[in-house]
Amino acid sequence: MKKNNLIVFDIDGTLTESVQVHQKGFIHSLKQLGVQNIDSNFKEYKHHTDSFIAKKIYESDKKEAFSKSIIEEFEQLLSNFIKTKSITEIAGAQKTVEYIEKHTDFGVCYATGSLLIPAMFKLDSIGLKYNNEQLTASNTIEDRESIVLQAIESAKSFYQTEKFDRIISVGDGLWDLKTALNLNLEFIGIGLKNKKVLIENGMTVYFDNLTNFKIEKKVFNKV
Repeated sequence: MKKNNLIVFDIDGTLTESVQVHQKGFIHSLKQLGVQNIDSNFKEYKHHTDSFIAKKIYESDKKEAFSKSIIEEFEQLLSNFIKTKSITEIAGAQKTVEYIEKHTDFGVCYATGSLLIPAMFKLDSIGLKYNNEQLTASNTIEDRESIVLQAIESAKSFYQTEKFDRIISVGDGLWDLKTALNLNLEFIGIGLKNKKVLIENGMTVYFDNLTNFKIEKKVFNKV
């Protein structure tokens, strides 16, 4: 089926129950690299991505560059930690994504602030099948807007289209909503944890989980 439209899914807290596990692994992995001082108030960082936050913490503490080799070591440590845990889906995630891909004219891609290997493990853990072109992580991109834009461009290549008529971003965090607003994308919120703050910041369509997820008329968020 030709895909005229696109849904850009966040992963942690949107498709997988993995936010706390990821944060614990993030801190554990920095400590494994010898980092002593870790500001774990992650919401206060300029960019909500692994690559940006890890770099800021590492370079502030170690007084040396967060080089490509260190990023790769950190990614492997984080992945090893997460792989020891059980990652489950947000209710309805697998069935909803599979239904969208098989029965609608919406394509699917994934844009995450996580590093790539942990992100792949999370999607694999809930049984989602995907092509590498459908997943964009933060390994070489530090800000969320650029991650989403790259995900959209990769999705165009994957679905062999020059443009999508509608692009909907689906996420659970304030950073997901702000990214969507900054890029002038439709946004649908998932989950109860951040529901209040998301509504206060302009979200108009949301679902408690993905069991009753629906794509209806164009979503206009309040700015």
